[in-house]
Amino acid sequence: MEKRTKYKWNIGIGLVVMLLYVILPTDVMPDVVPVMGWIDDAVAVLLGIGNAIMWAKKLSKKE
Repeated sequence: MEKRTKYKWNIGIGLVVMLLYVILPTDVMPDVVPVMGWIDDAVAVLLGIGNAIMWAKKLSKKE
């Protein structure tokens, strides 16, 4: 598999996993816990976006 395709797959899979974590009710800390339930979702979103940015930078350097 070409490296560009691998980077695109990494971005896509990472974003899908992040969205599923936020949407699905099964979390590390349930959303019914007032503040902590929302903080773990926020951390998941920030990590997912950071991961996508990292892979996008690697993808743009390979061009």
